[in-house]
Amino acid sequence: YYDALENYKYASKLAHEGEWFITESSILNNMGGIYYLLGDEIQAMGYFIQSLNIKEAQNETKHMAGALINVGGLYNILGDHLEGLEFLQRGYQNAVKNNDPYFQAKALISIGDTYINLETFDDAMIQYKKALRITDTIAEDQMKANILAKIGGTYLRTGLNDKALIYYQKSLVFSDSINYKYGVSVAAQEIGAMYINKKEYKTAMEYLHKAEYTSRKISANSNLLDNYKSLSEVYKKTNHPETALYYFAKSASLKDSLIDLENHEKFSSIKTLYELDKKQRELDKLKLENEITELKAKQSKYLLMGSFGLIAVTILIVVLIFRQYKVRSLQKTIRLEQKLLRSQINPHFIFNALTAVQRFIFEKSTLMASDYLGNFSRLIRFILNSSTVDEISLEKEIEFLENYLSLQAIRFDNKFDYEIILNENIEDEEISIPPMLTQPLIENAVEHGMRHIEKDGHIKIHYKKINNRLSIVIEDNGIGRKKSAEINAQKNKGHNSLSTSITNERLLYLNKGFRENISMEIDDLYDENGEAVGTRVILNIPLNGN
Repeated sequence: YYDALENYKYASKLAHEGEWFITESSILNNMGGIYYLLGDEIQAMGYFIQSLNIKEAQNETKHMAGALINVGGLYNILGDHLEGLEFLQRGYQNAVKNNDPYFQAKALISIGDTYINLETFDDAMIQYKKALRITDTIAEDQMKANILAKIGGTYLRTGLNDKALIYYQKSLVFSDSINYKYGVSVAAQEIGAMYINKKEYKTAMEYLHKAEYTSRKISANSNLLDNYKSLSEVYKKTNHPETALYYFAKSASLKDSLIDLENHEKFSSIKTLYELDKKQRELDKLKLENEITELKAKQSKYLLMGSFGLIAVTILIVVLIFRQYKVRSLQKTIRLEQKLLRSQINPHFIFNALTAVQRFIFEKSTLMASDYLGNFSRLIRFILNSSTVDEISLEKEIEFLENYLSLQAIRFDNKFDYEIILNENIEDEEISIPPMLTQPLIENAVEHGMRHIEKDGHIKIHYKKINNRLSIVIEDNGIGRKKSAEINAQKNKGHNSLSTSITNERLLYLNKGFRENISMEIDDLYDENGEAVGTRVILNIPLNGN
């Protein structure tokens, strides 16, 4: 997927430069399809919309139906059924206008599926039957078999079981006649399940074994899982406990295999997206370096012009203009350098987190690993989004730290807990701070304080508002910096912690050109016997608009 996307991006650039806009639209549509396969529906939607916009701008109405149906279908997957319905209806109207029966039928099926999600089953039935009439005029036999099964399912949802059975049997007979094994698998399974409800167990077994044979032949594992469950149920009801247990065990084993496969696909998708983002950051870094070079060249040019202007204006006005210009230029340079520095922070953090995810998947249960991957993917999304902004709300920062610390606690087998305290005089949704400013410090508390203790570890993060400054106190009861450094020196001589140095560099850039600075102090904590009992870090951030 990574190589395909890289090639598509290059092809898209060439098509745009050559003004081959219809070709560019097709390329963008294909890129959307790849992001959909990677599980990134938001990116997929973006590329589908770009493809559609180009077609509309070029008045390319003959090929718009497919793009409209893609967008509408993706809105349905994201849960916005009404928005999806609007695009699907536009796709159907476009197909009618261009006399395209294939896309007419495809749009009607998707519209019917949307009405099923909205639980307006009568409307769904109308769409399916219209699509069925169209398939009688075109050579789309598999589509026809699927529609017959969908009509059967709709009747089943409305309680018209006899009609449902008739259409499932039609779908089964037709699928058999065209050797459409997936259609046979679906229809035979549904008919078997209906005969179980009718208590006609012998007939049910015939259909269920037909579904089992077909599903195994085409590796339709999702259908096969339902099939095993139904076979276990029918053999239990007919007093064949050993056979019932056999199929129950088969369903449990297959379910575990599907979960493992899903986790593997999720991890592969995250890894691919990370590689894509890493490549993009490298390109962004190069672009930012060019911008800084260009900015400095412009600064030199303007300074030279300013020196000639000294002859025509008074010294006071020149000094004021030069000072204002210098401050603005410095602030812009600082913002660019901050972005460069953040592009170094994200890979450092993601490397540690990916290592934890990989270890957890190999050592823990598959269900917990799936939850861990879900939380980690949200963490990745936050990091990617924060890399494009200069500040975020304190509320969002705290949500990120909650997620980060919960993952780290699981990673270290809950041998430490944590608490985040927000004083009542702080409105966290109204205060903005630089993104991920505290994360490297908390990472230090986890990696160097909590790693070497056996149990009862504790990390406390306390937000206070003191004299128009936000004070963030990060305190842990770990083994202390000196002891941690000794252990790390013995175990891993090549290890260097970047967290504190990265934070110091960020503060250096943030504090350039402002009246009040962000300050940081680090204290080692000792008990009355002089034994290390932890570390405290205090960040003070001004709240006066700087």
